[in-house]
Amino acid sequence: MLPPKRLGRFIIVSVAAYAVLMAPWPGLQRGYAYLFRSGGDIVFARFWFWPDGGVRFMNLKSLKSGDLAPGAPKIEAVGTFDTLMELRSRGASGVGYLRTSSRYVGYGPTVIVIALVLATPIRWSRRGWALLWGMVWIHAFILLRLTLTLMAGGFAADKKYALFHPSPFWTGVLTRAESLLSDNPTVSFVVPTFIWFLVALRRSLWAAPRRRTSSDNSSD
Repeated sequence: MLPPKRLGRFIIVSVAAYAVLMAPWPGLQRGYAYLFRSGGDIVFARFWFWPDGGVRFMNLKSLKSGDLAPGAPKIEAVGTFDTLMELRSRGASGVGYLRTSSRYVGYGPTVIVIALVLATPIRWSRRGWALLWGMVWIHAFILLRLTLTLMAGGFAADKKYALFHPSPFWTGVLTRAESLLSDNPTVSFVVPTFIWFLVALRRSLWAAPRRRTSSDNSSD
């Protein structure tokens, strides 16, 4: 267990780093939102598991009328919703639209991992590796969240452009999973904290008992 002074320093540094990174810095927010949408375009339009469907990520705050399909309803940015996902299916009629928030879905969980790793009292070389693996795992989580949203809200829903037609049982499972992992705000804190524990803290917790055991044996 960390001494009180080091524990207090960890709490102060992690909270300060989180507060600074979550502050409404315009350039930082726009930059992450751009990467969020660009990455979504690449992954979900070219590499994901639905060969007959595609998703286009658009900036909801600079949307023009010609950007949407003919007959599409007016869609506006509300609150933190800054991204519009356009769902299309080859060979099927209709186009679907889902709003999402790059800040809530991706940026917030990423910042939590960064803040916790930076505040962890370990060597800087280990912090670098922890940050690298933390980014890998947190973006796998973000990918899962977006997949569940696109499935439950469109490609596996009762829509004209649906790609999958699951049974009522699996529809219920998908809906509950999407509600738990995508809509539940608590998960945005729990999962990043668990990832931080795995990439930055786990080895430290196991190393201390091993060192104590070695010193006990040597004293005998």
